[in-house]
Amino acid sequence: MFRLSLVLPLAALLVPAAASAAAPVLPLPVPQKQGTVSVESALAARRSVRAFTNEALTVAELGQLLWAAQGVSGPDGKRTAPSARHLYPLELAVVVQNVEGLARGSYRYVPARHALELLAPARGGDPMLTRATSQPQVHAAPVVFVVAAVYERMDAGARSTTWTDYEAGLASENLLLQVVALRLAAVVVGGMDPAAVREAVRFTGHERVIVLIPAGHPAG
Repeated sequence: MFRLSLVLPLAALLVPAAASAAAPVLPLPVPQKQGTVSVESALAARRSVRAFTNEALTVAELGQLLWAAQGVSGPDGKRTAPSARHLYPLELAVVVQNVEGLARGSYRYVPARHALELLAPARGGDPMLTRATSQPQVHAAPVVFVVAAVYERMDAGARSTTWTDYEAGLASENLLLQVVALRLAAVVVGGMDPAAVREAVRFTGHERVIVLIPAGHPAG
């Protein structure tokens, strides 16, 4: 089974050094750019999976999935998913429910730094997205990716929504193919309350939630 090696000490992630009191930033392991699964194999194997085991993800796996969706892939700052006029309206967050060495809570992905910024710690025993959806796969998955957008960034008039939603689809498919390459599983979930998701993860700007993608180790 292909697994990425964790290059950062887990202890550093248990008690991260905060860049500021309000927004601790956690650097992620350097993403891998060569794997053992071909694009063709990943395309053929990709399926929607709604049942996950209790096995945790590693921080390296989480970082690789985030990078596949929105990571910087070149010195010019361009990302893995194309964006019209390189305006990058997407915001990618992740609800961490079971990741080795990483506290439960919601985090924003910071592509330029390949890092996580804490949005809100989990409180109590209930899943963070309980009020946002009743779909069990969301609450059972070790991680739930939240694909959102600030549509105003696209600045393309009537085409802003179309172009931004198209970009969200491109980033989501990148993530889904990386899931297959890591021998993991995922499913796209549209049956949720976007406003409740936004409140749960503690987005603070003009982000609008588009879709959720729970991911983990497949059951069965």
